[in-house]
Amino acid sequence: MSDGRTVVGFDGTTAAWRALDWALDRVEQRGGTLEIVTALDTRLGAAVFGPHTDLSETVESGLREAENHAGSRAPGVPVSARWVDGPPSGALIRAARDAALLVVGTDRRTDGTGPRIGSLPLRLAAKAHGAVAVVPDPGPLDTRPVERNVVVVGVDRSSFARSALALAVEEASWLDADVVAVHAWDVPESFQRAIDEGRKADPEFEAAEARVIPDAVADVPIAREARIRPVVVRRNPASALVDQARDAALLVVGTRGRGAVAASILGSISHDVLLNLPCPVIVTPAEYRYVVPGTDDDMI
Repeated sequence: MSDGRTVVGFDGTTAAWRALDWALDRVEQRGGTLEIVTALDTRLGAAVFGPHTDLSETVESGLREAENHAGSRAPGVPVSARWVDGPPSGALIRAARDAALLVVGTDRRTDGTGPRIGSLPLRLAAKAHGAVAVVPDPGPLDTRPVERNVVVVGVDRSSFARSALALAVEEASWLDADVVAVHAWDVPESFQRAIDEGRKADPEFEAAEARVIPDAVADVPIAREARIRPVVVRRNPASALVDQARDAALLVVGTRGRGAVAASILGSISHDVLLNLPCPVIVTPAEYRYVVPGTDDDMI
């Protein structure tokens, strides 16, 4: 169960400032606290600048600037700031243990241009104990028709997808948005020739694929009364999700969860989505928990 914190990984870059603003706006609307965390690898600093170098004052100055910015932008949000020692991925994961959300930014643009996403968001999404949001550079928004009243979520038969659906519905409720639930299925390349020759998939198989979204909705109590638009397509799942979320407020996908082996595996769909960010993306583990509206009960 989370402690209500949203943690922002902050290193002073443009991407970090963008992630901070996104997180501030989110917490200001929904409540909770915001923690700004900088990972300072003191061993690397000693190797670069000498064994007696103390970079803490420089880091703390940047954190004070971020904290002051947060107070000006969202004065009602309780904000704290600190630095933690260690390489960024491990240090941020430890800092965000039990947090509601870990947020990081990237200079990758939603139109597919800009720098590569880098390894940090991928590592955090794969190994963090809770949900991770990756905030891209939206680019010139005035040239794109952004449909802010849509949250897109990937749905399959797994428990990870049910966690993602629960989070997507929760996010959509705050945005007064519809949920576009996407189930995409594809066939191996070796089957494609048979389809090209005119062979049809078994109707029972297609009917089973069409039931994936209704079955997931039935399994997730918070989703049963939500405004959900089902989309079922035969296509590469990551490509289908990216296209559906191109003008959305948010895209939610599941990962493979935690464990000695699973923690190192993000999952090919989530991985490919993060390489082609169409909008802010939240990756949630199978253990994501949400509060049932109108009750004090939390459920998976």
